Amino acid sequence: MRTRDYYLKREATLADSDTTILDINVKDPISSMTIQLEATNGASSCLDHELADDITSIEIVDGSNVLWSLDMASARGLNFFENKRMPFEVCSEGAADVQQVSCQINFGRYMNDLNYYFDAGRFNNPQLRITHALTISATVGFHAGTGKLTVRARLIEEGTTGYKGFLSAKEVISYTSGASGDREVDLPKNYPYRMMLLKALLTTYTHAEVLSKHKLSIDADAVVPFNDYTEDLAEANIVDFGYANQVKEVLSADGGTCLMDLYNIRKADVRTKTTRFLPLVVGVDAEQLTLDLYDIGTATDITPETVAGSLEVDVQGSEPYSLICVPFGRPDEPNDWLKANHYGDIKLFSTQAAAGACAVILQQLHE
Repeated sequence: MRTRDYYLKREATLADSDTTILDINVKDPISSMTIQLEATNGASSCLDHELADDITSIEIVDGSNVLWSLDMASARGLNFFENKRMPFEVCSEGAADVQQVSCQINFGRYMNDLNYYFDAGRFNNPQLRITHALTISATVGFHAGTGKLTVRARLIEEGTTGYKGFLSAKEVISYTSGASGDREVDLPKNYPYRMMLLKALLTTYTHAEVLSKHKLSIDADAVVPFNDYTEDLAEANIVDFGYANQVKEVLSADGGTCLMDLYNIRKADVRTKTTRFLPLVVGVDAEQLTLDLYDIGTATDITPETVAGSLEVDVQGSEPYSLICVPFGRPDEPNDWLKANHYGDIKLFSTQAAAGACAVILQQLHE
């Protein structure tokens, strides 16, 4: 096997709001694509706002045929469940700091998969489309004109042993949940399911507090792959995938809060870059931390700090971007995956408990 990396774009300057369209005209099989954007924070800060929030669509299309489609946050969550670690990012609220965020489009079960990859030659006009709208603000967004884009493809020059398709991820439906009752979603039956991702995003709420139970019913309960409480699915995710980790530089005074991207934080540490400050994590509520900050400049005068200081927060937990993952069998064994095209009817029932931004995402084998 021989591989190489090819840049479709390298630090290309972006308009503040735009859709970038790149032709995928390479001839070698593509194992994955890495998409990275950066932007410079506003002159004062970028409080409680992350670059991933401003990248609303990443798609691979062939004319009107959508082959892969997620927003940046969902793509990053999927990457965690694929790789058991979060993709690269530099996340900071500091004045004029450069934020970076990335995700991968993985066409195979793992990097350099010799059977599952994207073959651009099988399509008429494959394109990558990235839509973003940067929030321009001196305090809660980015400085105008600082967006940059890099797209890098991992190509397999030699060694493929027979094409068997590629992995495609798409958001099937998005909706706002209600306070009670079951939400019924009809699911497609076109390709096998490798993973299902369920989103229930509401700030300071875990997934289970928004959608408390999930059931997948096939052919009127002839087959029920799962019928579990969300708390149990979340615990299974920790066993199967481990903890996700995120580090973020935040600006906070005593009694301040900061928002992370893990909606079930199990461990949180905070450090200061100023020697006279003592920071403490005093509360955790889903993805939100409450911080105390004390000025310990003198041993006889320890007081709460009222001016925001620069702190580094390091958290471990689960539910990245409030996503729960349900794998179908062993993720690397295609024979285990749910053969959706063998059935007549597939429905997901989710029990609602609060009004959140919900979605169903499928990763399927595009044969």
